[in-house]
Amino acid sequence: MTEFSQKIGDEIFASRPEWEAFATYETYKNSEPYLVVTIPAPAEANTHLPLRISTWDDEVTVDFDYYHTHFDRWAPKEGDGRQDAAQIYVEELLAEKFAVVSWWQGESCRICSQYVPGTELKISFNIPWSNARVRSWKGSFNADIKA
Repeated sequence: MTEFSQKIGDEIFASRPEWEAFATYETYKNSEPYLVVTIPAPAEANTHLPLRISTWDDEVTVDFDYYHTHFDRWAPKEGDGRQDAAQIYVEELLAEKFAVVSWWQGESCRICSQYVPGTELKISFNIPWSNARVRSWKGSFNADIKA
């Protein structure tokens, strides 16, 4: 395992020791093993994909439902927001301070983004879509929207 993966794993499990039970190590394209933490979403989230944190290619990637985002670090530095440190992002996701939205054309996911409940839900690219799905950790903001 890379030094980066070990460091991020230590930080994740220091902040969320119960997640160590969800940790595995994977390889991709002949890489060294990297950390993958897969946390099952509550049933109320009604997601197709769980919360997943990985360290492939020496970056932290966080996935939830069909959305994913990348970070340079887990632990926040002073002044960081959820776009800067993965831990802040994950904690805000779990607290439902935002949700994720995926825009679909038929059976194909076209694009995904974050969504702050109470704001206008709009797609940021001019692409055709037939439906959108909003998902939040506890399901409070879940919605299925037709174009």
